Amino acid sequence: MKMIEQQAHFWELYQDNEHYYLSVAIDMSSVVSCWYLYLSQIEANLYQNEGRQMVDDLVQKIVQETYRGDFSYVEMRQVSDVTQQAMLNAYKTQS
Repeated sequence: MKMIEQQAHFWELYQDNEHYYLSVAIDMSSVVSCWYLYLSQIEANLYQNEGRQMVDDLVQKIVQETYRGDFSYVEMRQVSDVTQQAMLNAYKTQS
């Protein structure tokens, strides 16, 4: 697992072989929620074609949905505890 893109204090994009994972920090005024998500194959392909802008757009969509109280995307894309730990370890080694 390695971090390949980031917007400091907002999101990080990780890659493990052919899989992509996204960590997003969403400021909900009184608390910051951190979500660890996997990208679908379609989203991974879009990232490969469009680069960082695709991630920026996806994160903005996620933030807008959560501000409206819609957590369906983040809830259905959560990674396992093992993957989350691998993401955190990659962050620590690259920070």
